[in-house]
Amino acid sequence: MAKTELIDSRISVKQCTRAVHALHAYALKKQKEQEENELLPSNEQYVWLQITVKRMHPEHKIKPFKIPLKHPLIDPRVTPVCLITKDPQREYKDLIESHKIKFVSRVVGITKLKGKFKSYEARRMLLKENGMFLADERVIPLLPGLLGKKWFDAKKQPIPVCLTRKDLKGELERAIESTYMHQNRGTCTSVKIGLLSHAPEKVIDNIKISLPAIVNNIKGNWDNVQSLHIKTNSSISLPIWTCELGDAAGGRWDGMVQSKDKSEENMDLEEHVPEVPVSKGKSKGTKKHLDEIVEKSESVTLKEVKQKRSTEGAEKKKVKFVKGATTKSVKGTLIGKKPGRP
Repeated sequence: MAKTELIDSRISVKQCTRAVHALHAYALKKQKEQEENELLPSNEQYVWLQITVKRMHPEHKIKPFKIPLKHPLIDPRVTPVCLITKDPQREYKDLIESHKIKFVSRVVGITKLKGKFKSYEARRMLLKENGMFLADERVIPLLPGLLGKKWFDAKKQPIPVCLTRKDLKGELERAIESTYMHQNRGTCTSVKIGLLSHAPEKVIDNIKISLPAIVNNIKGNWDNVQSLHIKTNSSISLPIWTCELGDAAGGRWDGMVQSKDKSEENMDLEEHVPEVPVSKGKSKGTKKHLDEIVEKSESVTLKEVKQKRSTEGAEKKKVKFVKGATTKSVKGTLIGKKPGRP
């Protein structure tokens, strides 16, 4: 019996191929239906790898992780690439020309971003005209406030690059040829791994190369991965791998289920309830058990609480009204009636 081919010794290539072909056929069918009903052509759709983890990541990182691909998602000959740099802008334009880099179509400095592209309309046109944004890694922390949320909604976050390297052309080429994983604080992260215009074989090649790098950048690696799915921008997600649902090693509940000995210890601790002192309004030294307090709190219904709050509010309003009336009468007696009034 032939051995099944695995990606990173975990994922079946056969299952992955079936999912990619099914997703590709479904997305192309939907795209043809949209072209028949809509006048304007739709945007290029991406194929996403959806990673679900067992435990959330505590930190949100601005700089994404670089993931290699065999077939790039961006072609600089067709899609314009914009580079955001430090000031002065002219210095970096000359640097790019000296390295004979022709695949960067536009260079924008921070001062120009604050001035010429300060208005919402100008920033929207800059976003629309360029398919990819690279940025000097030294200015990455400033960009979320300068660019706005539209860049993040459009999934065109600037990619950090190092402009001080000797091999600047190679650095920019590797940045364009890669995809990126943006780490968030949730349990689900999506990474672009292909285009709908790509053949299914190209998408599978990208999965084979990108998946080990994606898992290495997850805290806990494979022990923290719960499931993997693929999807397009508007389709449902198709599963390609899921961990076991038991509490064994590598399972969904591994390390999250207490053993019998620990649960029995917790039950013993709960039986010994400590005494809780009564609030300051009552005499000192008197103590009540926690069980009695819980019983009294449970006996009070929600309806009784609402009635008590409404009566307290009405009493406060009456007190305020009486105080206001007394102050006005005192003022009238001291000041007296104004002239010209009866």
